[in-house]
Amino acid sequence: MLQNYKYAQEIFKALADENRLRIIEVLSKDCESVNEIARKAGISQPLASHHLKVLKNVGIIRLEKYGTLNYY
Repeated sequence: MLQNYKYAQEIFKALADENRLRIIEVLSKDCESVNEIARKAGISQPLASHHLKVLKNVGIIRLEKYGTLNYY
């Protein structure tokens, strides 16, 4: 049971950032590339990449590859 609390803590921690919530809002409408996510969320591409990694690591979002392009 303690393990479930730790996982829940990681989820809430990931959702506690305003930029990550913006990213989730963008992705709730459609799959997007990192550049499009950054543009629509109003943040830089490196910052978007960082936040996408955090969200992906806790299982909130997933990465899909189409050829050489990556979509979240």
